[in-house]
Amino acid sequence: MNIRGESKKVFSNEKSFCFCLKKAQIIIPSLFVIPSLLLFVYLIFEITKLSREKIRRQFAIDSAAFIQMGDYTNLFNRTAYVNGVFPYRVFKEVYECPYATPFLQRTDGSGQECPFDMLYKAGAFPKYTGDVARHPPKSLDSKEKWTIKFYEPARPGINANPPNVGDMITLVTEEQGNKIYIWWDGVTGVYKFYAQFYTLLASIEESQYTVFERLTDNFSFFRKSYYLNTGECRENPAVCAEDGLSEFKANRIRKGDNFHMWFTDRLRFWAKQPLSGLPPYRLVTTRPPIDIKLFQLATVDDDALRRLGTGYEVYQGWDVPSNYFNIDFNNLVPCPETGRPCVHVRIASQCPQLSFGNNCVWPNPTPKYQTRLYP
Repeated sequence: MNIRGESKKVFSNEKSFCFCLKKAQIIIPSLFVIPSLLLFVYLIFEITKLSREKIRRQFAIDSAAFIQMGDYTNLFNRTAYVNGVFPYRVFKEVYECPYATPFLQRTDGSGQECPFDMLYKAGAFPKYTGDVARHPPKSLDSKEKWTIKFYEPARPGINANPPNVGDMITLVTEEQGNKIYIWWDGVTGVYKFYAQFYTLLASIEESQYTVFERLTDNFSFFRKSYYLNTGECRENPAVCAEDGLSEFKANRIRKGDNFHMWFTDRLRFWAKQPLSGLPPYRLVTTRPPIDIKLFQLATVDDDALRRLGTGYEVYQGWDVPSNYFNIDFNNLVPCPETGRPCVHVRIASQCPQLSFGNNCVWPNPTPKYQTRLYP
């Protein structure tokens, strides 16, 4: 009887049984682990898809809001130039002494008067308070506040918002006409230049505002930018991103409402007119004053500028696509502002005088507005 052989056979059967048992121990847990891993993979995929879509929408609303607010920034900066820098530099270049125009003699023999100073003191145009007489205009790039103003004693209240422009411009005052040798023909030339220049400024400002109004009538830049970055509203891009425009629409910048162009209606001046040589002469004036509607400056209401400095809150709703787990995110996480999931951005147009009302249009016209995006 071969007992050793039978024991070997029994041992072999035991090894086979143990091996099968181990395989069964691996297979049974795998029936639970593998589906869990698959679900985990699907979960990562759906989360990635959702995150990618939200990031795309966030980028779209950031881009749309920034581009649209750029129109406001451009209008304010260009208006600041028209209000201050343009008239100051032009009159400085044309009437400053001695390199641009000769001095005028005083009648009492006490010295000379420069036409640039004379026109400024009459209230004809604004100038930089740090202007250095008899020198070219200073560069103001390094200044955070450009104190460009009219001569307040000549035109009280004009350096305010809203300004008291008045209905009469005086190019040469009666006192100046008496005390300075300034002749009628010369002042007439100044009047023609003055009228042409401020008529040109009015045309520039009107054109700037017309462009702004067209760009913000239906906020086309905002809508098109959002459409191009998301693909929404393919059938009608003109009504795209309606949610995000609520703040822009509620705070429109419009002429006659919170944007104003100020004009005067009449102009006068005094000058000497020779009778039969020099002297004698007589002092004459425009009688009656010249009826001419002349632009002086443009302003934006303080409340509107302050609101823009704080920033517009932009909430844009979007529809979450379906997912493998059939979770309805559209009703699960709606924004109160839109009634559905949304992306948000705060967009502002700010100048260095933000803490003082964000007004760099007038007074102290400083063309340094910048568009700023907040998360």
